[in-house]
Order: sequence, then C-alpha cells, then structure tokens
Amino acid sequence: MNISRTLRRILPLTALFAFACGSDDTTAPEAPALTGITLSAQEIVLDAGKVERLRIAVTPADADVQPADLQLVDAETGQPSRFVSTECTAREEKGTFEMAIRDNRLGSKYKKTLQVRCAATGIVSEPLIVMSTPYMPIVRVHTDTPQNAITKDTWVPGTISIDGGNAFDDLPEMVTEVKGRGNSTWGWNKKPYALKLDKKQEVLGMPKHKRWCLIANYMDRTHMRNRVAYYIGQHSKLAYTVRNRYAELYFNDQYYGFYLLTEQIKVDKNRVDIPELEAADNAGDALTGGYLLEFDNNYDEVRKFRTTGTDIPVNIKSPDAEEMTDEQFAYIRKYVNDADAAVAALRKGGSTAEPFKYIDRESMIDFWICFEVMANHEILHPKSIYFHKDRGGKLVAGPIWDFDYQTLIEGTKTQWIDYDLAYQYNEFPWYENNWWNILLMYDASFRADVKKRWQEWYPFLKTVPDFMEQERKAIATAVAHDNQRWTISGTGNPNGDEWLSFEMAVARLKSVYSTRLEWMNSQIAKW
Repeated sequence: MNISRTLRRILPLTALFAFACGSDDTTAPEAPALTGITLSAQEIVLDAGKVERLRIAVTPADADVQPADLQLVDAETGQPSRFVSTECTAREEKGTFEMAIRDNRLGSKYKKTLQVRCAATGIVSEPLIVMSTPYMPIVRVHTDTPQNAITKDTWVPGTISIDGGNAFDDLPEMVTEVKGRGNSTWGWNKKPYALKLDKKQEVLGMPKHKRWCLIANYMDRTHMRNRVAYYIGQHSKLAYTVRNRYAELYFNDQYYGFYLLTEQIKVDKNRVDIPELEAADNAGDALTGGYLLEFDNNYDEVRKFRTTGTDIPVNIKSPDAEEMTDEQFAYIRKYVNDADAAVAALRKGGSTAEPFKYIDRESMIDFWICFEVMANHEILHPKSIYFHKDRGGKLVAGPIWDFDYQTLIEGTKTQWIDYDLAYQYNEFPWYENNWWNILLMYDASFRADVKKRWQEWYPFLKTVPDFMEQERKAIATAVAHDNQRWTISGTGNPNGDEWLSFEMAVARLKSVYSTRLEWMNSQIAKW
C-alpha cells in the first residue's frame, strides 16, 4: 500500500504537513473570546400570535458562539423569560444571528426588561424592552357624587386609577378630588373635568403634580386641534407648553368617552417655572415676580383688573387671591398698565423700543405664530391668553391654551386672524387693540423679526400634517368608541366638521392646515 498517497486523500494539508514533520497536533487555532453582544433594537412590541425578529451581532465576529448559546433572559434575575419563546439561527454574515421572539401570554399585558445572554460566557447585551401591544390608556374615576351632580364650583372627593396602556406606568388607585371645568364647554353634553390628586404624582409619563385636566374635545370631530397646537408649541421657543396624553375615561364604572388628559397651567418648576410669591414679598426684587396672568373676558378671578389703555381684562392666576398682598396686586397692575400704554402709544408715533422694556420679544413672536397658523381667534376676545412674569423679568407670552374651538376651519384658511384687523372681526372686543396687531402694524422691526422666525420655523411647520396622520392612526379606535357614546349636538358646529366622519374631518383638517401654511408663507414673504 502507498501510505503517502492514502494520507493525502484523507488529511487536510495542514495535518499532512504536521505528519511529515513528525508532529501529531492537528487542532485548529482557538477562536477569540466573546467580548460583546449588540442588538438591532432597544424595544420590541409583540402582538399576540405574531413573531418579531431581532438581529444580534457578536464581537468579535469570529468569536466561538453558536445559536444555542444565545438566550433571552430577565435583566434582574438572569432567568429565561416566561413571557416569550425564542428561536435563534445564524445568519450568513459572520458573527450575526437572528432571534425570532413570540408572545407566550396571548396578548395579556406585560412590559419587561430583558437581555440577550451568551450561556457559555455569561456576557449580556444592553437592555431590551419587550412589551405586549400598547393600547389607549384608561382613566378610572370613582366618586360618591353622581356624575350628573358634579358642578364647576365644588370639589367632590373620589379616587382615581390609570391603566397606562402598556405605554406608560400605571397609576395605582389614589385619592383625588373632581369638579367640572371650562366655560362654553361645560354647557355641552360631554363634560370636561379638573382633577386634584391628594399628592404630587407622575401621570402617563408627565412630571409629578397634583393638578390635571380632562379635556372633552366635544365639538372637535377630529379630537386633534388641541393636540396639534400643543405639538407646535412644544417645538417653539416658548418657555413651557402643556404636556398631554390621550386616554379613555370611565366615570363610576361607566364608559364616558375619549379625552385629552393635560397638565393644568400652574406655577411649578415643571410647568410655569417662576417663583411662588409669599406674603413677605412686598418690596424690592422679590416683589417683581412671579406672576401668572390670564387675559380673558370671562373675568372670573377674585383678583382682577382692566387696563386703562386698551381695556384688557386681566385675571391674576398666581399668586392665589387669598394669599396675594395689596402691594403685589398694585405692582402687577401698574406693570401691565405701563406695558399696555407703551404698545398703544405706537399708534400715535410712540417709540418702538418702549413696549419691549416690559414685554419679552421672542415669546411674543412664537406665541403669535402658534395662534395664527392654527387660525385661533381667541387673542381677539381675549380668552385664555396667558402671560407670566419671572422675578426681575419681563412679561412673557405663554403658555398657549384652548385650541379646540373654531380653529383651522375652512372659511379662514386664507385670511389673517390676529393681524391687519381693520376690516374684520369687529365683534370681538380686543380685535384692533390687541398687542400683536398693533406691534405688527406699527413696528416694522418687530414684523421683520417675525418674518425671520417664520422662515426658520417653516420647515418644521410643513411636517405637522405628518403628525396629524400619525395621530389619526393612533386614535381611530378610541374615537369610534367615543362616537358610539356621544352624538355631537348643540355646539353650533364651530369647526364646520360636526357632520363629517372622523376620517373626513381629519382629511379636511390636514388640507386646511396645509393651505393656510402656504398662504401665510406667501404673505409673510412680502413683509
């Protein structure tokens, strides 16, 4: 037998070389040690019965890792997760794998922090959030007072709990107080509410506070107008815009509809971030702030005044009436009157610099754009027009509030709402005297700054219809529930879409917004 020829048939060349040299070591080079595991996602949402696929890459790519080595484990216990089942396979590209993940719980609610672990080495990946499909958060309010006996005037005791819909942390049952809120909206069938928790609490991912609002959006067939305005405000330079989340409300175990749960406008480090005045703050720098004001013709606060120049109805929201001193009231009344006089003087050739000794220029610009692009006429009453004043600072416009009524309607898609008002809207008390109209008409430098800011902000504003479409998909099911519970009636059809379907109303909203945006862009380009 020819031994050499036989060996060449059955041994690799490396082994044959070793044999010829008198060595019997035929083992392959040892693979490098595993040093890391990287995932293609940080969060996976599992629909019942469906499979999601996770890409896994190991470092180095030639580490000795087999599909069976890779396990999905609980980040805290290190044990395989009982919520999901997995199957891992190697991909063609060296050092990469694919893990098929299936929901084991058949759709029941869970949200877990997991990791991919190599069983052979103990090395783990970064955290991976695996959750069942999110759904619309659910607010449950219980009171001994029947819902139809609740008023705007009296807080009634009760409890609240919130199911975060698997997108936010749940709020366990806790004590709250409830009362009605709103002006014209309180007179309609679907009621808005104010909530006062017994302690500060984070709600649906929003920072801790006691005070919250449930906005009914009853006359808004799209349920989006407030939400869109706040989305724009949150992308502005305004100091603060209310955070908000959609939720469905159950009142005393009865389904009550689809709501927008919002922060209430309050002085707080996480909301309107100015000092809360104390009784001793009656002189010097301490007296100068902070103040939260609402220009509103409802004129329903205990502490209030009307300006001597343009007759603005000023309601003092903070400090509270029972805590505010006479010195503080006198100070803020004089300050607002001085600002009002400086603006009004522009009509008679007054200094264009004088108003901005009292009023913050940047906030006035973004506030006006928010209102004008949404075609909101509330500046003209005025209603729900907020200003705040920090200690040692000027009057700052904002936050914006209340955009569900007669905004982005077909009839106003190509005309000014809060500017150039000599020929329209004269039924509104502040239609010519509002500060924005005067500044834009009589201060060319302010108008130029608005133009510059518009051009800077315009690319973002063009994307807002994409946000509307995203919201349409997210809320369609909840809106259908609400439509079964409530038939819109008695509102006067302020948005012109009362008789449209949800889908048609959203399509019109997007169309009116886009038309208005381009019309405004063409007009402002001429300034």
